[in-house]
Amino acid sequence: MTGHATPDPAHGGSVVFDRAAGYYDQSRGLPPGVDELVADRIEAVLPRPDARLLELGVGTGRVALPLHRRGRRVVGVDLSLPMLDRYRAKAAAIGLPPPAVLRADATRLPFRDACVDAVLEVHVLHLVPAWREALAEARRVLVPGGMVLVGRGGGRHGGGGPRERTRRRFDELAAAAGGGPRQVGATDAQKVEALVALGGAAEELEPVTWEEQETYAQALHDVEGRLFSYQWRLPDEVWQTAVTRLRAEMRDHVPDLDAPHTSRHVFTLTAIRF
Repeated sequence: MTGHATPDPAHGGSVVFDRAAGYYDQSRGLPPGVDELVADRIEAVLPRPDARLLELGVGTGRVALPLHRRGRRVVGVDLSLPMLDRYRAKAAAIGLPPPAVLRADATRLPFRDACVDAVLEVHVLHLVPAWREALAEARRVLVPGGMVLVGRGGGRHGGGGPRERTRRRFDELAAAAGGGPRQVGATDAQKVEALVALGGAAEELEPVTWEEQETYAQALHDVEGRLFSYQWRLPDEVWQTAVTRLRAEMRDHVPDLDAPHTSRHVFTLTAIRF
């Protein structure tokens, strides 16, 4: 796959996921059953049974869809229309009414003050340079006593297995070849610290854990397919240099690329209450 993607200047340099809509669920989705456990964690801490939720960067609905299926009042915003279309199609395929979604910038939410009980942010603001503005907007639309839920994990992120090791090594090789910073926005710790500075009190919720079987062949296929946003932002020559070196290293040092390895995944949620 050639041609690299740069952050969208029309939206403050945020990374837009149009190109990933067709494969996002395969590369970042939560396994069946795990998505329901994540929904359980969210429902358990909501301030009231009829709570209104807003998800920033809702994408294909990997977090919102199980809540929508349960009848929760969830509104989602995203910069990518193809991602939102994918979410709508998934909801229609299982007989649900259309989800409440709209194309909007997290740094300029089109909602009035104090209109939602909870804001969800799952692995989004590392892609948003103006992430502090996005958190200020999340705080603005919260009712008194509301909360922000910051999530991380799932799909092919983490796990300590072949996919994580392969991606980390690719990142090292890309940096050595002249690649730029790994992320353009906030770390998870920075998000939580900023929300606490805005007056919130943070609590770590019980994580959701599961295991999957992975191979180095699959991991290499993901990198060579240029599936992940950091790889889109690399100049083509940097990406090609890094992936060529990675392929050579794996050929020399991994005896069996197709051998399965167990990878343990964790999805975490931090609730910041106001």
